[in-house]
Amino acid sequence: MEALSHKHHWNWNQTVGLHRVMTDLGRVMSSGRLHPIVLLEGLEGIGKRHLAMWMSAQMTCLQLQERLPCGNCANCRGVMGGFHPDVAVLNPESETIKTADVETLQEHFMMMSSEGLRIGVIMNADRMTIEASNRLLKTLEEPPEQVRVILTSSRPLLIPATVLGRCLRWRVKPPEKELVTDWFKSLLHQSGRAAIDDDSVNHWVLRLRHSPGLLKRELDDSTDHYSGISGDVAQLLAAQNPVDVTRSAANLARVHKAKVPDILSAVEWELNKIYRARLKSCSMAFGNLSENGRRAAQRRLLHDIRMQAVLGKVTLNAQLVAESIGLSEWRRD
Repeated sequence: MEALSHKHHWNWNQTVGLHRVMTDLGRVMSSGRLHPIVLLEGLEGIGKRHLAMWMSAQMTCLQLQERLPCGNCANCRGVMGGFHPDVAVLNPESETIKTADVETLQEHFMMMSSEGLRIGVIMNADRMTIEASNRLLKTLEEPPEQVRVILTSSRPLLIPATVLGRCLRWRVKPPEKELVTDWFKSLLHQSGRAAIDDDSVNHWVLRLRHSPGLLKRELDDSTDHYSGISGDVAQLLAAQNPVDVTRSAANLARVHKAKVPDILSAVEWELNKIYRARLKSCSMAFGNLSENGRRAAQRRLLHDIRMQAVLGKVTLNAQLVAESIGLSEWRRD
């Protein structure tokens, strides 16, 4: 059975770009108009789990400051450290949340609150089995007055409609690109990584859709910027013979214990590196198009190449990609 989590240390002060949503949530929560069941949904890695714990702290804080939790009182420290008696967190490490896990959370709801509310947080709620979802409905249909439930999900469409219909769905937007880019540059500097040019940083941020969590995860998974999945993909594309992308992606997914879409994203990233590295120094085969039009046409071609590779319709190596997007003077160095 999945035990209620007490081992994580939550620190919402280290999140990126969530100040506005915290302000909006704080305003609604302080007014007493927030629905007792809230689903925080949005892209993976943008801070939904930390935001859920921030909400728990806001509901229990002893010294709210402008509707926001102080972060210093005993209750805030208890929530951040995972040991507040009125806050239970179901943070699954396995692929699914089972009925027994939900029953453990419901037992928490039945206990007497020390200060008025019993709060339950279900991370990655889309992992609930159908049976677990049905069990949770018993609480969601008629939540006791002292119960508050916060769910998070990056795949809300996998949650049964019966559960979704009883939640206030709060869409958490990704942080602005500029904020994430500045944060990522600082992270690279602190980690002692080799200097990466601004163009590469910007494209890395775009590829991972402004998600600080995904950026940090990818950085942690490699010994340097060019190792890990990206390094293996780069080697495949530099091979003398064309590469069967879909077959190679499946093989790399097994080697790195990753998902095939993650490998294909790395393929797209490496193809973009070829484009960016040679764009300014090579002649373009696009006639009299303006500079902006030429670049737009090349990007469309690059996207088409990637999509064909994903569908298994083409095989690729770096030379073929360069020729296809009009970098006619490109040669493998």
